[in-house]
Amino acid sequence: MILTVFSITEIFIGVVSMILMGWAGVFALMLALRWRSASTAEQRLEVENRSHLVLLTAVVVLGIRLLNWPLFYAALQSFVPDIDGAMCIFGVTQVKRLLTGVSELLKPISFFLIGAWLLLHLLDQKTQTSPLMGKKLLFLSFTAAVVVAESLLDILLMLQIAPGTLVSCCTTVTDILERPTRLFPQAAVGPRYEFLLGTVYYGGNIVLMILLVVAMRRVKAVSSPGGRRLLGGALFLCAVLNAALFVLTQVEVHAPRIMGLPFHHCLYCLWQYVPDAILMYLLFVLGTSAVGWAFILDFFARTGETAGALSAFMRALYGFSVFCLAASLVMNTVHLLAA
Repeated sequence: MILTVFSITEIFIGVVSMILMGWAGVFALMLALRWRSASTAEQRLEVENRSHLVLLTAVVVLGIRLLNWPLFYAALQSFVPDIDGAMCIFGVTQVKRLLTGVSELLKPISFFLIGAWLLLHLLDQKTQTSPLMGKKLLFLSFTAAVVVAESLLDILLMLQIAPGTLVSCCTTVTDILERPTRLFPQAAVGPRYEFLLGTVYYGGNIVLMILLVVAMRRVKAVSSPGGRRLLGGALFLCAVLNAALFVLTQVEVHAPRIMGLPFHHCLYCLWQYVPDAILMYLLFVLGTSAVGWAFILDFFARTGETAGALSAFMRALYGFSVFCLAASLVMNTVHLLAA
């Protein structure tokens, strides 16, 4: 175990989150079942009154958990000097490879679910009769289960990374000719894949932003619920594909150029050498997530009472997504021009 300010904070937040969200998830599930079986307004009012503490706890804890993703990597970065052979976060991830890999996979899922639930709760707060109470309690129970699993993994990982562990550095994986991020695009389009990736990266982001601007203006015009969900699902799919393209382009083309190391393809090193690139990545994550959050809200929260507020929420999320994606694109371009 390596004690740093970041690892101690990560363990503390993990323990608190696991306890409080474990309780909130179980209680939310019980209340959701009671809400569904309630047959009178009085019974539903009783459930609503009993849910206040659960919802308040969830808002506070999940709001803090939104910051856990960058804190997790800050903790791993603080371990680098104590791990033999580690030059960046990549080396630290090799100490407990499976545990770290699962935790890294769970982080974006947890971040997305937390953001979606907080928005669902906020939308329900805009109504008079809380028509989303049953859905948001069920959603909370599922989100809480993911957060508890994530918190447990964080605690185990922080406790099991031992100082002095010998690992291999990132060059043994990210810089070899047989790396998957190189073989896949080269097999698909040939040796000029770097130029094509860079072009498609810019084209994909610009097209997605144009589609979001159009959708922002057409939210109210699409009257069919099925049509709205199809539009939102298509935009979310485009955003996910664009995210995959973003990661591939960063690894193969932009990160080496920004670092000034043409043969080095480690994103962890990019964060270390060019710290403001972290903001660029955060903006991209928020821009991509906002598209998915709009789809989740439209899928779960469209009722007669929420229709007006929901349209405003979706327009705001699409606008926020365009802003974040554009800011990320501009930052990336500035870094490339300055390299």
